[in-house]
Amino acid sequence: MLKETLALLKKHGVEINNPFEKVVLSNSTREENNVLYIKNIPEGLLYIQNKAAGKVMDENTFKHTSTMIDLSRNAVMNLEYFKDTMIKHALLGFDEVWLYMEDVFKISTEPKFGYMRGSYSKEELKSMVLFAKKLGITLIPCIQTLGHFSQFLRWFSSAPYKDTFDVLKVRSDKTYELITDIIKTMREVFETNKIHVGMDETFGFGFGRYYKENGYTPQPELFMEHLIKVNKICLDNGFVDVYIWSDMFFRMYSKTESYYDPTITFDDSYVKQIPKNVGIVYWDYYNEDEAKISAMIEAHQKLKRKLIFASGTWIWTKLTYDKGKTDRTAFAHINAAKKYNIDEICFTQWQDDGAYCDYDSIYVGLYDVMNKIVNNTISKEVFNNITGSNYDTAIIYSEINTFKGAPINYLWDDILLGIYVNEIFGYEPENFDETINNYKEYINRLEKNRLHAVIIDFAKLILSKLEFRRKLLYNYQNKKPLLKELLPLLENIRVNLDYVIMRFRENWLRRYKFYGLEVIESRLYVFYARIEDAKYLFEKYDNKQIDKLEFLHEPLDKKEPYLSPKFTDTFYGTKVF
Repeated sequence: MLKETLALLKKHGVEINNPFEKVVLSNSTREENNVLYIKNIPEGLLYIQNKAAGKVMDENTFKHTSTMIDLSRNAVMNLEYFKDTMIKHALLGFDEVWLYMEDVFKISTEPKFGYMRGSYSKEELKSMVLFAKKLGITLIPCIQTLGHFSQFLRWFSSAPYKDTFDVLKVRSDKTYELITDIIKTMREVFETNKIHVGMDETFGFGFGRYYKENGYTPQPELFMEHLIKVNKICLDNGFVDVYIWSDMFFRMYSKTESYYDPTITFDDSYVKQIPKNVGIVYWDYYNEDEAKISAMIEAHQKLKRKLIFASGTWIWTKLTYDKGKTDRTAFAHINAAKKYNIDEICFTQWQDDGAYCDYDSIYVGLYDVMNKIVNNTISKEVFNNITGSNYDTAIIYSEINTFKGAPINYLWDDILLGIYVNEIFGYEPENFDETINNYKEYINRLEKNRLHAVIIDFAKLILSKLEFRRKLLYNYQNKKPLLKELLPLLENIRVNLDYVIMRFRENWLRRYKFYGLEVIESRLYVFYARIEDAKYLFEKYDNKQIDKLEFLHEPLDKKEPYLSPKFTDTFYGTKVF
């Protein structure tokens, strides 16, 4: 089959010459006497490329090395971009890809399921499965069967399924009819017998409409009953290996709903109720301490079921891939997974808050984690050939994540209220200087290296907003004119905003379905109005029609320990949602 895969790659402009006399499927990937033994096709592709670059790759000891693509947070990849993504994943050695789909696929019984979300038809999904298969990648359906249903449950017609705003009502015939339809659809599309049915972060389930209709039932009892029912539906439809996220097992027994608490114990009689074919996915994108990670793995092992480790390559709430964050977390996760002989590891690529990150920046991360898995034996030349970018220059993009403050919060922060910059810099103009200089140097490095992805436009917009804020504070505190001296800076924000919107739109429409673009554009277009608001306000202040800008007198004595990166939490002073 490798021959057919090489032919497909050539058809898509990727030519790889196989120097081996023979290629044989085996339980490990290695070469002997000019015969290449491969565990799977992607590993073979990576090995061949690395061999051509003059290096021999150490064995990947994981049975499956996968990624998870989040298709539910706004951005639904179009088929052409999906194919390009699969090619790069295969060339980097990943043999499984989980497709995280909350409601972005069509089902027969509910027209509002995935309504206006760019949902895939069965035919589209089947073509994606077939294309990935030709590359040696198995696509795994990664769906939800309890929580994360807010998109569907917002409709009035979905009320019969609703417990809380984003959780399905258990012990409801309607709910299990819906889940059956979902799983039947997955069975009709996917060729694997493996399915991930979610069930994570179901905070408050059993305490919404279920509670009003049925009274109190302990959450562990409801959760286990639901899991058993969903598992039976999966088995009835031919899915044998059924996986769920593990956090609710921990949260249900924690008074603070904490997941990362390795001291939690499980009653043996409860553990025995978990169906034998159900596997547990330990997701951890945050912990860097290997001792804590080890303790969590040991706690998971007490559940006595197959365990998969889900780490992350950080693109969520980022404008570009965060190499530092991933290196600190994923590398520790790889070490721990190997230490405990966990044979499957997945690197998630969540898209929380709208999928605004430049997805193509992820390949630095996928190269890095695969290189770590095989003991740093992959040549950088392999990355260069796969992506068409030089590794040493591509990592420059990630430097924006090392500056003081979060880039995405600077982007979403209101130019007048400054809710985020107030927490970071206060009202002292000079506090902005170091970060402003960092952004200037960063932009210069990007331009010097001819790195012109959308991140440079975002960086210029952020810089113009920071410079404006500094000047506003300085002029206001020193009784200097506002409108006349700040007008050029406001115009600079407007110009950079034009470029961001233009480049972002082009990228989006090239990569994704049309749906979802309106979410990001509406956030960006609001700044045009705020520029006009600023001009109006400054003119009134300069003309003595108002004697102060009240939002620059709010007390800043108490700093928040954490600020959400979400637009609705950063931009608005008043939440009315």
